[in-house]
Amino acid sequence: MGFMDKMKDAVKDADTKIGNSIDKSKLDSQIRDEERNIEKLEAEIGQEVVKTLKSGKTVAEANIQANYDKILESEKKIEELKAKKEAIGKEE
Repeated sequence: MGFMDKMKDAVKDADTKIGNSIDKSKLDSQIRDEERNIEKLEAEIGQEVVKTLKSGKTVAEANIQANYDKILESEKKIEELKAKKEAIGKEE
């Protein structure tokens, strides 16, 4: 293997590592977005429960199921994103 072949391999390897790093950063950003979404939904659930209780109704009557379902979706997406990120780490 000549010098130029080694140089090409080194550049290709560096390019792959940089690409993987960028992909991981994008996944981290998506994970943070989902985590912020969960926090927002949890706050909305809390506000709905307080509003319901103030109106004299019980917690069971609070309309929170839709937001809870969205939280479950976000949690599932976070797990999928983490799995993708882990798979990228194994490629290196």
